[in-house]
Amino acid sequence: MKAVIVAAGRGTRLLSETGGMPKCLVPICDRPLIDYSLCALREQGIGPIGIVVGHRRKVVEQALGPEFTYIYNPFYATTNNMASSWFADSFVRGSAVVYLHADLLYHPDVLRVVLEDDAEIALSVHEAKCDKEAMKVVQAQGYLVRSSKDVSLSEASGEWVGIAKFSEAGWGKYVEAVEGLLSRQEFEAYDTRALTALAESGERIRVVLFRDYPFIEIDTPEDLAMARTQVVKEIL
Repeated sequence: MKAVIVAAGRGTRLLSETGGMPKCLVPICDRPLIDYSLCALREQGIGPIGIVVGHRRKVVEQALGPEFTYIYNPFYATTNNMASSWFADSFVRGSAVVYLHADLLYHPDVLRVVLEDDAEIALSVHEAKCDKEAMKVVQAQGYLVRSSKDVSLSEASGEWVGIAKFSEAGWGKYVEAVEGLLSRQEFEAYDTRALTALAESGERIRVVLFRDYPFIEIDTPEDLAMARTQVVKEIL
């Protein structure tokens, strides 16, 4: 099984902390943030690993070294993670894949549990009270109904954490949905837009809930402070 990590974004909400450093390289206990995901993937025997880069891509490549396949999204400044995932298709084709966002800090068991699911597409979802900015998930009987930041708090079952597992066939269906949205010029859409489109078409996308494993998505200075002072201590 391959892995794809999308790490092309500029991390604009963290500029006061990073000074423009790629968000995936922000240090957490003297390690780049992305290193926690790389180690979790290695522990599960997953590889090769492709990393979708954009903002300051040479800095990322120099920091992480030649072990990985780097996939460039030249439109990173005007697109979102859905478009970045499309650029990874030629790397993934012919294989199952685990897909991750680069701005996550989490217990390795979050990854393990979703990998153990046998669905063609499975999403790792943190079963917890969400805030308005979370990528909220509506599910029914264990399967995705829709996912969006616009989902009401009362409907949400939890937050999609930015980790998904695809079989070879599941990835092909996802990319087909992405291409349909891109053809309609939805360049700034999140990847959940394509996942929701698949669910609405009848595709059964498993929602794998977890509750007790530490997890945080790092978007703001407040998230970064919590990652450094609390979450990483619960992981190490």
